[in-house]
Formats: sequence, C-alpha cells, structure tokens
Amino acid sequence: MQAFQTGESSPPARLWLKSLLTPWARRAALAFFVASFFLPTWSFGVDLCPLHSVTGLPCPGCGVTRGLSAISQGHFELGAGANPTVFLLWPALVLMALAGVLPQKRVDALEARLDHLEPWFSRITRVLIGAFFGFGVIRFFYFLVSREWFP
Repeated sequence: MQAFQTGESSPPARLWLKSLLTPWARRAALAFFVASFFLPTWSFGVDLCPLHSVTGLPCPGCGVTRGLSAISQGHFELGAGANPTVFLLWPALVLMALAGVLPQKRVDALEARLDHLEPWFSRITRVLIGAFFGFGVIRFFYFLVSREWFP
C-alpha cells in the first residue's frame, strides 16, 4: 500500500504475488502437482475446455493438463505434443506446490524478499503470457486452415 501512497508507479511484488501465494492457491497447486503424477496422459473422456467443446477449435490452454501430467510422469515428448508451453508452466507449478507446504510465516518472508524483483517479475510474466497466447493463436489459425492439430 505504501507504494501507492508515495506515488510510485508500480506496486511492490507483495501485491502482485498476493493472489498467487494465498493459502487456497498454494494448496490447489500442491493438490494438482500431486495429482499430475496420477492423472492420465491421454484424454479424460470429458472435454474440459469450454471453447473446444462448443466450437471444436483449440484454445491456448488445450492440452495443458495432459502435458503437465505427461511431464510429471517423465513423458517429455508427449508433454510437448500436448502443449509445448507446459515446459514453462511446470516449473511454476513446482514452485507453487513447494510454497503449498511452507508455513504462512515463511511465505510472508519470501514475499518481502521478492519486492525488489518486481520489475523482473512483470517483464517475465508479460513474456510468458505472450508466449502462451502467441502459441495459442498460431495453433488456432493452423487448425482453422488445415483441420489438423498443431502439435
């Protein structure tokens, strides 16, 4: 809050990370990380993507769940085939899962230490989001033209 009171242009990392490091988000990441070792690396039999179930077209996130499960189970080629962005998302999931087992006091200390890295977090986040949606747009248009999945 002090950053907004002093007129600084960007908020501290504590505000940016707050949503990612809430107890609920950390526990959900831990649960999904553990589940990723047991979830099937093929289709669930139920279409989890609303865009794909309605239109038949892939969204940027299509294949992320299968890809993360494949990587967790050591099937790297299968993970890349499901959605190559999982190689960027899996390390983030691991870090979130590790934060899920830390006591809140340690998480607060980690947030405080990360305040000075806020400009880097913002830049890296923009690049990762751009890569995620850029891949999704390329795959979407490739599928529209060829009617073949990429990858």
